[in-house]
Amino acid sequence: MSNAWNEGYFTDEGYTYGYSREINPVFQRYCLLLRGFATLESTDGYHCELGFGQGVSINIHAAGNPGTYVGTDFHPGQAAHAIGLANDWGSDARLYDDSFEQLLARHDLPQFDSISLHGIWTWVSRDNHKLIVEFVRRHLKPGGHVYISYNCFPGWSPMAPLRQLFSLHDRFATQTSARPDQRIDAALQFSEALLAANPNYANSVPGLDAKLQSIKGQNRQYVAHEYFNRDWNCMYFTDVVDALAPAKLDYATTAVPLDSVDPLNLSAEGMDFLEGIEHPVMREQARDYFVNQNFRRDLYVRGANRLSASEHRERMLSTRFVLMQLADSVAGSVTGPAGSATLQADIYGPVLDALADDAYVPKTLRHLLEASPALGYGDVEQALNVLIGMGAVAPCQSEAAEKLAQARCNTLNLQLCRRSLFDHKIQVLASPVTGGGVTVSRFQQLFLISIKQGKTRPADWALLAWGIIGGQGEGLLKNGKALTTAEENIAELTEQAEAFAEQSLVVLKALKIV
Repeated sequence: MSNAWNEGYFTDEGYTYGYSREINPVFQRYCLLLRGFATLESTDGYHCELGFGQGVSINIHAAGNPGTYVGTDFHPGQAAHAIGLANDWGSDARLYDDSFEQLLARHDLPQFDSISLHGIWTWVSRDNHKLIVEFVRRHLKPGGHVYISYNCFPGWSPMAPLRQLFSLHDRFATQTSARPDQRIDAALQFSEALLAANPNYANSVPGLDAKLQSIKGQNRQYVAHEYFNRDWNCMYFTDVVDALAPAKLDYATTAVPLDSVDPLNLSAEGMDFLEGIEHPVMREQARDYFVNQNFRRDLYVRGANRLSASEHRERMLSTRFVLMQLADSVAGSVTGPAGSATLQADIYGPVLDALADDAYVPKTLRHLLEASPALGYGDVEQALNVLIGMGAVAPCQSEAAEKLAQARCNTLNLQLCRRSLFDHKIQVLASPVTGGGVTVSRFQQLFLISIKQGKTRPADWALLAWGIIGGQGEGLLKNGKALTTAEENIAELTEQAEAFAEQSLVVLKALKIV
């Protein structure tokens, strides 16, 4: 259904309630520091998110980071959810449902240390691209940075015609009175029938039917916003570089830590070839061909200041890191476009042991080197980068920033746990240590409510959780089978609560969520 205000964006179905760590300023600054860039970091800075969806990430970051947040999402339903959550915990974030044109017309906005747009650029018009670039030009501080993610070529080349088919069917061949999920299913069924008729396009793209089947199994909220907007501007990396240039932005680095580990991404021939390309933009674009990149997460800076080698090393040594899971549960291998690699036990073992020491409290890179004298600086730095890329470790903000964020995180987390009494939409809590979100399931949030009430036994946590879930007519699944009796559900919840006590609490305490 087309409305005058939506400019062709699929607004009949709200977006998901997920969390994106890439929008966290702490994580962004780490990615920039890793490549030797100076960044702005203050306790009274300003940050902006353009297109915040349901507002989960922006609320998490507004609580977890010192300073002030501003954001917009022109979908009024999503903006209302984000504002409602912000009001619940007393946030000073300024959240709007402005279009980019309306936001640009405001005269009450500050200069920002960072501006982030995750999953927005590809799905808005070229006119909106110009508005975004002008907004950045006016409102990003010198020395500030921009995070931007987008679909890109060459990886999207085989799928682009299929995505166009979905959108066109929704536009021309579906009854406007149909529900959003019905319209999506109709477009997918039409496309499946078209491929079954053996068009030459299908014959030229191996595995296309399997990809379509994968899309059919995905969350409909995600599918709606990924595939059904009228505007879809997939670009090459260099197209985005050129588009952002009028805002005085220079490409700095990827926001995907594993991308910097060449053996995971490139063959020996690829590394040799890229080494011979002098210009960094040309080299980065050529690299996309080697990995067949289809989605980029990039960081740009306004006024790129490179640190000296000694200052870069000192800042890295002073950066704190924290485990996000039990050390012995970290996977023993990691996979990239070039294949899988086993984590070397003689390097990763000592690093993980040192991170787990003293009840998992954050450790500086300097501390980790002192705790692992057999390892060199390069070994530990790369190990941390790989572990961060895997999501097993996170960079931390300064202790001063952590203290400023603690009370706000406590307040937000209490509100999120209270929401878990009614639904499972938001399964993430805020950490003042990392400035970002940590996955905590609905059941675990209910266990935390029990803990806050002074209950110390997992069996009691399970009883509270069952009182909520059972009272709402819901139940658990175990091994794909529904548990039908109260006894079965309580037993399963007790088992989960005991695992939570033994495995998760030590990490959540180190992250200062508990």
